[in-house]
Amino acid sequence: MATKEKSPTTLRLDKQTKEEARQVFAEMGMDFTTGINIYINQVARDHKLPFTPSAVDPLDAATEQALADMAAGRMTDYKDFEAYQRAMDKLSTTTK
Repeated sequence: MATKEKSPTTLRLDKQTKEEARQVFAEMGMDFTTGINIYINQVARDHKLPFTPSAVDPLDAATEQALADMAAGRMTDYKDFEAYQRAMDKLSTTTK
């Protein structure tokens, strides 16, 4: 198999995003360059992004879900903040 000629590429990323990605790649057993190469190869092979970009704000989706839950009666009323806080404390201890 013939070795493909490599072409240097420069990317400008914010430091935090680059470091977070580097850490994820390292957890997968690869370096940053290998991770970026896998991404670029996937795009070239499939002629599309390996994920579906969305302009939907996750908060908008959560708000829509909350409104649907309210309309369907899936909600709990509390007589005061302390009652709500007790329920949340109980919920957090059951999920640990």
